[in-house]
Amino acid sequence: MTATTRAPTNKDLLQSTKFRVTFDRLPATTYFCQTANFPGVSLTEIPRQTPFVDLYIPGEKIVYDTFNITFLVDEDLRAWSDIHDWIRAITFPTDFKEYMDLQRLDRGPLFRKEYNNKPQYSNAILTLYTNKNNANFRIKFIDLFPTSLSTILFSSQDSAENVVTADATFRFSYYEYERV
Repeated sequence: MTATTRAPTNKDLLQSTKFRVTFDRLPATTYFCQTANFPGVSLTEIPRQTPFVDLYIPGEKIVYDTFNITFLVDEDLRAWSDIHDWIRAITFPTDFKEYMDLQRLDRGPLFRKEYNNKPQYSNAILTLYTNKNNANFRIKFIDLFPTSLSTILFSSQDSAENVVTADATFRFSYYEYERV
């Protein structure tokens, strides 16, 4: 093996600003999204006890980290209220009718023909771009739903240039990825 055969074929590095998040049911959040993470994964471990030291063997379950985003809040609070209304409809705190509103709150499918009977879920796609702005890698989140939405803090001491942001956390069943 020579040094030339060990060199990577693509020496361009991934840039953290080259991404786009697309949600089935959150078009405003797609537009205003500022940060997103590519969730990590871990494997459960099964301890095998011995008289001297516990040894571990690979488990049977993959555990996904949460999908977190930060987005700008527009003055109509559209992106924030879309996520809020989704959480509220899933939990229906005051009336069962709120759960029925899940279908109405769905803004339109990207790839969700199979989700008519599971309105509490959505899908999302995180697309990573090359330094030449070409789609390069896609992560498709399956059965995604929000678990938290941050507070919005107002302060009369802020300057007019301060932009309000909010954070949202999502859980999902799994993700699939593809090289584009």
